[in-house]
Amino acid sequence: MMQDNRLMPLPSTSESLDRPLRELTQPAPFSSSGAQEPAHLREYLAVVLKRKWLILSLMVVITSLVAIQMYRLPSTYEAWTQIQIEQKSRNVLSTGRAGDLVIRSNDPNYWNTQLKKLETQKLARQVIMRLDLQNSPSFLGGNRGTGIIAGLRRIVMREKAAPVSQQAAGSLPVLEDAELSVEQLTPEQVRKLEPFEDALRENLTIDPIERTNLVVIRFRHTDAEVAAKVVNTIATVFRENDILAETAGSDNANQLLGRQIIELQSKIQEDEAARLAYMKRTDIPLGAKPGQDLNAVRLTNYSSLLQAAEAKRKEAEAAYKASLETGDSAGIWSIPLVQSDKTVERLRTKISELKEQRAALLVNYTEDWPAVKKIDEQLKRLEVELQETPKEIIAGMKSKYEAAKKEEADARSSYSSERGKANVQSVAEMGLSDWNQRIETNKQLYQTYLQRQRELVVTAGERAGGNVSTVEEARVPREPIGPPRIRNIIIALLLSLAMGIGLSFLLDYLDDTLKSAEDVDRHLHLPTLALIPAPREVRRLLTRSAPEPDPGTNTALALIQDVRSPVAEAYRHLRTSLLLSSAGQPPKTVLVTSSQPSEGKTTTVVNIATMLAQTGADVLVLDCDLRRPRVHAHFGMPNSRGVTNYLSGDASVSDLVQTYGPLPNLKVITSGPVPPNAAELLGSDEMRKLLYVLAENFTH
Repeated sequence: MMQDNRLMPLPSTSESLDRPLRELTQPAPFSSSGAQEPAHLREYLAVVLKRKWLILSLMVVITSLVAIQMYRLPSTYEAWTQIQIEQKSRNVLSTGRAGDLVIRSNDPNYWNTQLKKLETQKLARQVIMRLDLQNSPSFLGGNRGTGIIAGLRRIVMREKAAPVSQQAAGSLPVLEDAELSVEQLTPEQVRKLEPFEDALRENLTIDPIERTNLVVIRFRHTDAEVAAKVVNTIATVFRENDILAETAGSDNANQLLGRQIIELQSKIQEDEAARLAYMKRTDIPLGAKPGQDLNAVRLTNYSSLLQAAEAKRKEAEAAYKASLETGDSAGIWSIPLVQSDKTVERLRTKISELKEQRAALLVNYTEDWPAVKKIDEQLKRLEVELQETPKEIIAGMKSKYEAAKKEEADARSSYSSERGKANVQSVAEMGLSDWNQRIETNKQLYQTYLQRQRELVVTAGERAGGNVSTVEEARVPREPIGPPRIRNIIIALLLSLAMGIGLSFLLDYLDDTLKSAEDVDRHLHLPTLALIPAPREVRRLLTRSAPEPDPGTNTALALIQDVRSPVAEAYRHLRTSLLLSSAGQPPKTVLVTSSQPSEGKTTTVVNIATMLAQTGADVLVLDCDLRRPRVHAHFGMPNSRGVTNYLSGDASVSDLVQTYGPLPNLKVITSGPVPPNAAELLGSDEMRKLLYVLAENFTH
């Protein structure tokens, strides 16, 4: 082991030893804004390209499965026929009873009703039994869904067509032309027919042609002949059902109308007798609404009298209450009735005239003059009379108020009595009106039934032909219409592509490792000094589980033996970044660490030290990995003594420094024996002293 005479004794002052460790490491002054930039399109493209084989594999698998299933499905044929449905021009008035025919001339609901009849379960049952489809094992198997979802379901669930056995279908009768009714079937037979009915209705399509009375009936099946037979039979059965309904309806309507005419005659006679008895019981004169106008006029007159009496009473009451509220004698004169009273005006005029005469006499005579005294006596008498007049007026107002109250009470009593009589009369006349309306309605209905009964005889022959006719019969289709194999395969391709891309982004979202300098800046907000490529062979060597590599094979130094290799160039870039990372002087102490093992810490330290030593600087490599030390193995040095010996006080610094042969200015202190308390040793004061001494004696 070579000794280095530059090493000095440890300083004795505690002030030098207490310098913080961060001052020795001299962190880089780089900073980051911390703002998270939005993702660019190239980042999305990189995610897709990174997992392109996953996407392609998913596309190939799903598309292949769908394609195989699509070509396993049988071809589907569609046959169609065209029928014409005419609205009924004449019909019988509906009475709400079974067997009645509804008026459907220009009825918008009639057209929709006929379309719904084409899709009924009863019609499907008649067609199945007419064609004996319940005994055809292939009828149900050829009508399963042919969409992409149905295909995927069959692939996943391994669904197969279930053959229909003769035992499941049962022995059911075949209906001939004259046997269209299926009423004779037992519940068990009906239950066995339900799968066939559902299969027929699921593949049946009814398309009305706008602004016409034409309807197109379509049916899909894997057998072209079966498809054509089904639609033609549907049209035939529907037409025959319509003819039977017309014939049965006319006969039933004629019989029903006869019974209803007799019932109406008897009811009209009974209602007329009951109306006459009602008029006698309620004292209504025989005639059309007797007394109705007279009662209304009389009630209106009494109402007017009541309103006038009420207004008169309010006026008298207001005047009388106003006179009572005046209080003193002076306030009495402010009452409008007192001021406007003729007696008061006469007395005031007479007093005014006497006062003028007295004033004229006093010009020439004294107050003792007989004429003056006579005038004074008259004035005194008139003033007394004037003072008594308001009281008489108020008394008259009271009498007038009492009379108005009595008049109002009498008018109200008369109005109430007349209103009661009018109400009784109105109720009686309303009852009579109901009887008249009921009898008139029955008479009108009676005449209508007679007219319809006569019309039934004329129109019976016209309805024998029915309202449904076949315009164009179905032909056996030559070309299939499904399944849409190419479309479903393209959809499967696009869906698998979308699933693959979505899965790629999901895996990228779950992958929290750093893969680029942008990731470091975005997530850690730290500067990136350099990017070191990791070839597969190097990555395999770095991550292999061998505890000690072959001393003759320097794995870490092998990365930069070729000075022109990308790895050597990357480490030179890292060296330049470290030298320029701080202002004033290069960093003295560089710590290389990571959160996980086998991430290239030893390789990075060895190559950084070698690159720095190639510049002529004095470099010391201190292996502080006290769990899996490997620096000594890469430099080909023994590890019997090292950092742990110094920290435990067994050796000095000068005894531990080793020189790397190819580069004399590159020194190494290995880790030494692995201790059981690595964390306590690295956190001790001795470790801080060691870093201080080494930083003072080496460039890096």
